[in-house]
Amino acid sequence: MKSLITIYISICMLCAMVLSCSHDKTVDEGELAAVAAKGYYDELLMGHYDAFVAGRYQPETIPESYREQLVANAKMFIGQQKDERHGIKSVEINNANVDSVTKIVNVFLLVNYGDKTSEQIVVPMIKHKNVWYMK
Repeated sequence: MKSLITIYISICMLCAMVLSCSHDKTVDEGELAAVAAKGYYDELLMGHYDAFVAGRYQPETIPESYREQLVANAKMFIGQQKDERHGIKSVEINNANVDSVTKIVNVFLLVNYGDKTSEQIVVPMIKHKNVWYMK
């Protein structure tokens, strides 16, 4: 599982570098947090539940039984979305707002469902040891 986390963090850092080069400006924290949030949800859609759970901000170590429950909840959530809305087809970044006091970034993602509906969700993100996590 740790290698999966390392790979995902590497992908996030690569995305951040690509974004900074493509915009010819310094990438702001909101953009970095938004890319990370979308990446975690993309992992969820691909069935990589461990990677999605690893994207949550939590103490350095949690009991294995609790981690397994979080993974099971992620699987159930995806199953519920398949039953109710024909699944989640894609997730897009809509916006990101940085709170200058708390340093939390509220990332607004647009979730597109298989039944042709969409919904905007807010994913609060927090930076810990230079990595953005879902709060």
